[in-house]
Amino acid sequence: MSVYIGGSAAAMVRDIAEGYIIVSEHTFKKFQETDFPTFLFELDKLIREVRGTAAAAIDLDAVQRRNRKIQRLSQALMIVNNYRARFKR
Repeated sequence: MSVYIGGSAAAMVRDIAEGYIIVSEHTFKKFQETDFPTFLFELDKLIREVRGTAAAAIDLDAVQRRNRKIQRLSQALMIVNNYRARFKR
């Protein structure tokens, strides 16, 4: 059974970006130390992908959606790093 919500690390990261999963330290309670590198790789990959896409400056809705995705992913990255630092096993 996968520890990732949604079945895989990539699916979980996509769901976080879309706002379907709200990230907290409790989200990573079932993760083993070996699960974090895969999750962090997918997280970093999606952050770079979202930052690489540009929305037209006129389309305010698209700009806001892009910025919210970046904010959710950056917040998830910060929470994961803090969790790993605090509960180093």
